[in-house]
Amino acid sequence: MADPKKPALGDVIEVRCRFCRLNLDANVSALGPDGAIVKVQCRTCRHFQDFKAPKPVEDQRAALIKKVMKIAERHTQGTSDRKTPSSTTASLTPEAVAKALWDEATKDANPLKSKIYDKHRSFGVDDLIHHKGMGLGVVREADDVSVLVLFREGFVRLPHDQPREDE
Repeated sequence: MADPKKPALGDVIEVRCRFCRLNLDANVSALGPDGAIVKVQCRTCRHFQDFKAPKPVEDQRAALIKKVMKIAERHTQGTSDRKTPSSTTASLTPEAVAKALWDEATKDANPLKSKIYDKHRSFGVDDLIHHKGMGLGVVREADDVSVLVLFREGFVRLPHDQPREDE
């Protein structure tokens, strides 16, 4: 009888697929002379590839948040021509207050669950949105025709739930 800890050809295991870039199930397709897994076939995309152990979900989430925040920072840089206030009054300026509110509102937010901003979509209070020019934002107020969104740069009122004119 085979050792239950040693994989056999055809066994289904969890791997990191380099093509799908996800932790997925794969079939063992080749074993080394010592019994270690050498090659696997992803059950989703069917690619044969070298075995790579799955990444922990927490590491994936942290890497994705870092990537999204870097992109959002790049998109929002240069959009304001304001000079930085002195350090003594920095905590009292509206920009500093808005930044602190934004940091608080987005500390536990998952950027992957943000909605892409479109004036034809409807948004509610506390929705996380991604605006093409202003980056990540949190909806603070919503009425029938507009929403007040807190971005890193401050508050902006945007239209929402507008009817489409293509009909």
